[in-house]
Amino acid sequence: MAKFRLLPTLLAGMMLSVASLSDTARAADYYAGKTIRMIIPLAPGGGTDTFGRLIGRHLGRHIPGRPTIEAENVTDVGGLLGSNEFAEGVEHDGTTLLASSGHLNLRAILGLRGLRLDLDELEPLVAAPMGHVTVIAARAGIAEPREVLDAEGPLTKGITDPIGLLESLMAMELLGLDYRGVPGYGNRGDTLTAFERGELMINTQSTAFYLDRVAPLVEAGSAMPLYAIGFIDEEGNPVRDPAVPDMITAPELYEQIHGEMPSGIAWEAFKVTVPLVQNTRGTIWVHADIPEQAMEALRQGVAAMVDDPEFQAARDEILGDYGVIQGDELDWVRATMDAISPELMNYLRDLLGTRFGTEFEG
Repeated sequence: MAKFRLLPTLLAGMMLSVASLSDTARAADYYAGKTIRMIIPLAPGGGTDTFGRLIGRHLGRHIPGRPTIEAENVTDVGGLLGSNEFAEGVEHDGTTLLASSGHLNLRAILGLRGLRLDLDELEPLVAAPMGHVTVIAARAGIAEPREVLDAEGPLTKGITDPIGLLESLMAMELLGLDYRGVPGYGNRGDTLTAFERGELMINTQSTAFYLDRVAPLVEAGSAMPLYAIGFIDEEGNPVRDPAVPDMITAPELYEQIHGEMPSGIAWEAFKVTVPLVQNTRGTIWVHADIPEQAMEALRQGVAAMVDDPEFQAARDEILGDYGVIQGDELDWVRATMDAISPELMNYLRDLLGTRFGTEFEG
């Protein structure tokens, strides 16, 4: 009798296997002959554009059905034009992807006025981390980073889009620096030029840009590294930037200065802001309500791409020590978004609105 009692289980397993095979077949058929458009809402040549085009060059051949992927820059200030088109102007059929930056993700989460992108309605497929490093001009007159509170002269920092600098602003807020934002800069490259001319005291750049363009200033003695923004692990602890592992993080610098790890609202805001920026230098999003077979095909494609040695070589050349994250590794995206309490949301909106005039919906 036992074997008859096992029969329903056996049949169920067989039916599940047939269903799985059927799902795989449908996934393979869905994209055959199709073209996927990847909207890149930020300027050509930047970090998001570079990441999006890296994924676009490799993902198509790994998606069942081998669709063509065409990347298109749809740009304006802040990425609103392309983002809003993706949010409201395309079919939810899996043939349009969005390449977003960590800062654009934050703009959506915080409800930047005019941006109609709702991340709760999207699914992340793959993302790439990126670090940032903050330096101070040698003329500040300090011998080591822990003396930063005694720096000479106003701690001026060039401001582009404030949300686009939020991880560096939160580090300064965390440390309690008496800094002064100087508005009007078009991009981070412009702030570095002003820093080199002696017009600004503090400058933050991506770690890759720091190693290429700012480290020579350090070697020449005109600048000093203060800290890397670093990363935050699942327990809320600081993690050093793998591209500059010998450089302390902002929370570590706080501990050196104050003798204890940070706490309070600025620390809580730092712990949610930094992962959303640092862990998502670029994120590829798709609408969450696309057909099931389309979503399965995209997930299969990303997993296969990540294991492809050709992609890995290109990834390492472009992304350096950071790599990419996908699948279950992206669960932290939702977890971090959910960790932004109303109190933290109000804190961040008030900081950006009061100090920099940023306007939000509602």
